[in-house]
Amino acid sequence: ILLARIYPRLGAEFLFPEVTAHWIAVIVIFFLSGFGLRIEEITSAASNRKFNAFVIFYSFIGQSFVVNFVSKFFYTNEIVSQDLMKGMIICSCLSMPTNMMVVLSISSNGEEAVALFLATIMNLMGVFVTPLLIFVYLQEAAEIDFVNTYKTISLRVLLPVIMGIGFRKKIVNADVFADEHKKSFMKIRERSLVYVVYATFCKTFIAKTDSTRSQILIMAISQVILLVASMCIAWILLFIFFNREPRLRVVGLFGCSMKTAALGIPLISAIYEDHPKLGIYTLPLLVWYPSQLIIGTILAPRLSNFVDYKLNKYELERLNQNQCMDVKICCLMQEPSEEEVNG
Repeated sequence: ILLARIYPRLGAEFLFPEVTAHWIAVIVIFFLSGFGLRIEEITSAASNRKFNAFVIFYSFIGQSFVVNFVSKFFYTNEIVSQDLMKGMIICSCLSMPTNMMVVLSISSNGEEAVALFLATIMNLMGVFVTPLLIFVYLQEAAEIDFVNTYKTISLRVLLPVIMGIGFRKKIVNADVFADEHKKSFMKIRERSLVYVVYATFCKTFIAKTDSTRSQILIMAISQVILLVASMCIAWILLFIFFNREPRLRVVGLFGCSMKTAALGIPLISAIYEDHPKLGIYTLPLLVWYPSQLIIGTILAPRLSNFVDYKLNKYELERLNQNQCMDVKICCLMQEPSEEEVNG
C-alpha cells in the first residue's frame, strides 16, 4: 500500500493491471487453490450437518446482518463515508480463509477435517453467495451487474478451481507433487495476492477518495470491535448448541468469525473490476484479516488447554458411569433368590 501511495501510476497504468492483476494473478491464485484441495480427506466431515449448517449460517447471514446494521448506522450519522460503509458490508459477506482456519484449528486441538471441509465448502459457496448478499444489503448502491459479474467469476474463479481439482485427480502422482510443493504454492499465492492489492490501491490513489483519516481510523477500530463481538457471541451459541463437543466448538469459533483475504480480494476485484473505489472497498478486509490472525494466535494455546481439560473431564465422567453400572450389575447378580432366603 505504501509503494502504491508513492507512485500509483506504475501499478495503475504501466503494469497493465487489467491483465496482470485482474486476470493472470487471480487465475493463478484460484488454480493453485483448486490444485491444493484434498477432496477425499474432507468428505467424512460432511456428515455433521447440524454443526456445518450453524457455522455457514452464522458466518454468511448472522455476521453480515449485524455489520450491515452497524455500518449503515455509522454512515447515517456521518461517522464513516459511504465507501467505507460499503467496504465493511462487503467484508462481512465473504467466506473464511482455508489455511488460517486449518492451522489455528490444529493449534487449538480442534477437528482438522471439519475445519478443512467448512473452509472448502464456504469458499466455493462464497463465489455465488457473496455477490448476492452484497446486492441484498446495498440494493442499487451495490453497483453489481450480475450477468457480467458471474461471467467474470466463472472465468477467473470457478474455471481455474475446477481445472486445479481436475489436474490433481487426473495427473499421476499429483497428490505427492502437491504435498511436496505446498509451501512453494503458498508463496506464489501470497505474492500474487500482494500484487493484486498493490495494483488495486494504485488505482485507488489515482482516483482519490472522500474518506477522511479519522473516518478510516474509526472504521479500523470498529472492525476489531466487531470481530471480537462476533467471536464472543459465536462462543456463547456454540456452548449452548454443542456443549459437549469442545473440538467442534474451537473450529466453530474460528469458522464463524474469520474472513478470507487470499480469495476475498480477488473475488472483490472480479465483482468491482474497473471501479475507482475498489481499494477502499477492500480496506476493511485488510483490517479484519490481520486482526483475526493476531487474536487467533493469542487464543490458540488457551483453547488447546480448554479442549484437553474438557476431553479429560468427559472421559472421567464416562469411566465413572461405567464403574457405577458395573457395581449395579454385580449387586444384582449377588442378590439372593427367594429359595435361598427361605431355605
